[in-house]
Amino acid sequence: MTTVNTNNSSTERLQGRRRSIQRPRVHVEVLSCLLEDIQSGVYQVGQKLPSERELMEEFGVGRPAVREALSALARMGLIEVSPGMRARVCRLTLNPLLREMRATMEIYSSTHDGWRQMHELRQFFETAVARRMARHMTDEQMVELERILQKQRGLLDDSAIREFAEADIEFHRYLVNCVGNNFLDIVSDGFAGWLITPLYASMQVRQQSELAYEAHVRIFEALKKRDADAAEEAMRAHLEEMRGIYQVDVMSGTEKKPGKM
Repeated sequence: MTTVNTNNSSTERLQGRRRSIQRPRVHVEVLSCLLEDIQSGVYQVGQKLPSERELMEEFGVGRPAVREALSALARMGLIEVSPGMRARVCRLTLNPLLREMRATMEIYSSTHDGWRQMHELRQFFETAVARRMARHMTDEQMVELERILQKQRGLLDDSAIREFAEADIEFHRYLVNCVGNNFLDIVSDGFAGWLITPLYASMQVRQQSELAYEAHVRIFEALKKRDADAAEEAMRAHLEEMRGIYQVDVMSGTEKKPGKM
């Protein structure tokens, strides 16, 4: 019987292997310096950065390094870059994060486990929002939420699927927006981008559209009564009900063409 020496075998496989360790590229250093300048206020919002040639001279690098650094800043949402124009510093927003988050959500939720986890996150998130807003929603915000609800009723009566689905998402997004937290808005917008396709499909069934509308009415009534427990429970029941509908539509791979109900 032949005994194989596993350690010797592994050593032989490693012999002759070449590994490349990259040193930081030049544009990374340029990017780091420009980031520090923007954060420290050397360049203010609305102010133009030096031209590409001036930046090349300042850092002693070539044009490709400068352009890569500027492209990175633009992807972060820190500057605007237009052909033939000097880059301008922007007011920082969370839009770049939103774009990446939406793409990640769509990919992650394409599996059964990912879909389940996304719905659990949404339920945890939106029930907490409903509970909070039952206590803190202003009269003006309540009026606007009621307007959205009335718009949903009208669209449902007109059998306008696409518009009804968009108003459905608007109802949820507005509730989150009332909290007044930009990071929560990003999460809500991410959910909206993730859910719009299955929502279009499921809302084509009149009964499901009616269920969604009636659930929104129950949520609104609980909010109007300032009943935090009822608002939280109404939101939880609504999301649980829709979760099963969405999952059947999406996981089965059936996507109906949006049209009239």
